[in-house]
Amino acid sequence: MLLSLMASLAVTAHAADDAQAAQAVPAGLPVAAFAKPAVFTDFRLSPDGQYVAVLVPNDRNSGLATIRVSDSKQVGSLQLQPNDHIADYWWASDDTLVATLAVQYSRDDLPSLTGEMVAVKVDGSDFRYLFGDRNAPGLRNSRRARQQWVYAGAAMVDPLIDDPNHILVKSRKWIDFDRNPELLLRLDLKTGDLETLATSPEPGSPTRFVIDHEGQVRYAVTERHVFNAKAWQRLPGKDKWQQVEAPGDADVEPLSFSRDGRSVYLLSREFGPRSCLVEHVLETGTRNKLACDHRAEVDHVITSFDRRGVPIAAVFSPGKPELKLLDIDHPHRELLKLLAEAFPGKQVQPASLTRDGKRALIFVYDDRTPGDYYFFDTTTRKADYFAGVRDWIDPELMSEQRPITLNARDGTPLWGYLTVPKGLSPMRMPLVMMPHGGPYEVRDEWGFDPEVQLLASRGYAVLQVNFRGSSGYGGDFVDAGRKAWATTMIDDITDAVRWSIAQGFVDPSRICISGASYGGYAALMSAVREPDLYRCVVGTAGVYDLKLLKKESDVGRKASGREYLSEAIGSSEAEQIAQSPITYLDRLLAPMLIVHGEDDARAPVSQAKALRRELQRRKLPHQWLVKAEEGHGFQKTDNVIEYYEKLLAFLDENIGTARAAPTPASP
Repeated sequence: MLLSLMASLAVTAHAADDAQAAQAVPAGLPVAAFAKPAVFTDFRLSPDGQYVAVLVPNDRNSGLATIRVSDSKQVGSLQLQPNDHIADYWWASDDTLVATLAVQYSRDDLPSLTGEMVAVKVDGSDFRYLFGDRNAPGLRNSRRARQQWVYAGAAMVDPLIDDPNHILVKSRKWIDFDRNPELLLRLDLKTGDLETLATSPEPGSPTRFVIDHEGQVRYAVTERHVFNAKAWQRLPGKDKWQQVEAPGDADVEPLSFSRDGRSVYLLSREFGPRSCLVEHVLETGTRNKLACDHRAEVDHVITSFDRRGVPIAAVFSPGKPELKLLDIDHPHRELLKLLAEAFPGKQVQPASLTRDGKRALIFVYDDRTPGDYYFFDTTTRKADYFAGVRDWIDPELMSEQRPITLNARDGTPLWGYLTVPKGLSPMRMPLVMMPHGGPYEVRDEWGFDPEVQLLASRGYAVLQVNFRGSSGYGGDFVDAGRKAWATTMIDDITDAVRWSIAQGFVDPSRICISGASYGGYAALMSAVREPDLYRCVVGTAGVYDLKLLKKESDVGRKASGREYLSEAIGSSEAEQIAQSPITYLDRLLAPMLIVHGEDDARAPVSQAKALRRELQRRKLPHQWLVKAEEGHGFQKTDNVIEYYEKLLAFLDENIGTARAAPTPASP
């Protein structure tokens, strides 16, 4: 039976596949090929399977386009005004899309969520402004709703694809934001009227509401900040919330209700420091462990193709993502297994499903492929190629991103990735250490990264490590990063570099460190703590003076943000100074490239200017690239190209790219 099922799982491609290969960028990809953003992203199938919607990103704004599946013709579009962007979108019915907006202000960060929601028909007609305060008097249809909610923002909870007239959103008023509770609301797509269905059990906290299959609001998780989450439940038809006391006071993330409404599926750390997939039987309080991994937390859960929300597999990503099929008697479990086997070495993710579950849009990717979308028929078990993301990238020219493991100096296991330039043996390579941003609840992942691949294409190995504070490895691993920006986190980065040297992979005389946001902080702090290890430093949108950060960053404008900074960095001025790399510039030996956007609100450009003043005062070598109308990381393609070219020149100057004749990579 298994062999016959495998034989029936055919994978075909449209003729566009051949055209894609013919148009691939030749060997020696130019910088622009890595800087160019995807033309279309985030493909989603309509509930009836007749259309696919895609995001259309742009430097100045973004929009939506809709494509008819039968003939691959575009049938509609939504283009926003300059500086407006679509943050996320959903199919609310067979012919209606709902989107949340973000705005790129003239003196702001990256596009920032505004809490506004709009709707548009599949053909681009009937654009409606559903929620928000911008132009509300002229665009909101309901006077009562306008008067009550004009000064608030909304976030999608459930698009209710079986109800073409309503969606479920959550909202909290902007006035007294840190004290107001979030409300769960039913929003009428035609009139804008709002009906309150539930109130957050903990005022001032972001709340995730979970709806059962009867439309009842019965579960919620409140999260004051990354270090403190609480779970709540209530009986059907009741308004009173009761806190759920999970064993060990474990953090939980609610996913969905079982079809019979008797259980809720959760990600929970109650069985250890790393989250497991758990079934919580509400009536008895019984909690059943469905999937765990001793190395990593649940990355995501894959549910049945019939939209009933039955978990059939969990994915864990200590290094490369690993699919674990659940011990469940469900036909779609075997279907998922066969689908994964049809794409060996790649990751397969169901992206969206039709209402009847007979057709799915599948996203397939690996470390050298930005990703491809396939239509998958769950009845015929046939997958057909639909479109690629960044299809000018030839995977055959890209480099392998190898998962690695090592032990930190205190014995803690660390995971990361070493990207080895294609065609080179991994021996005594010039290295760029690249710490990620965040730093909390963020991590480096296995998959295509344009900057990593750019560096590898120029002969540089790239090392990434998920240091303490990173997500994916448990609550204790995140907590170990509290107030450890300058200590444990930097130690982990140093230990990863020294491990790569000890393995013989890296030339110890040719190592640079480059990072963005917290990664920029980590790059400079690493260079002042280990001045003999690095030959150059790159900080992009970096943080260098924590006292100044707490005063000027947008994070400090809200009480919740100030609370977060106090727990993450420290509340006292002495702690902030002690953990600021600008305090230790007398130890810096390596030249530095400073890259920043003038309109950065998260890490204001004053961070870069303060660092430059101190470097100039000490007559320390540095280079400068600051661009107007850019925020927390460059978005304009021309600016990204200029940054990449300056980065490569800076690396060439300091650690060189002279390469020996290519030798076969070791097994």
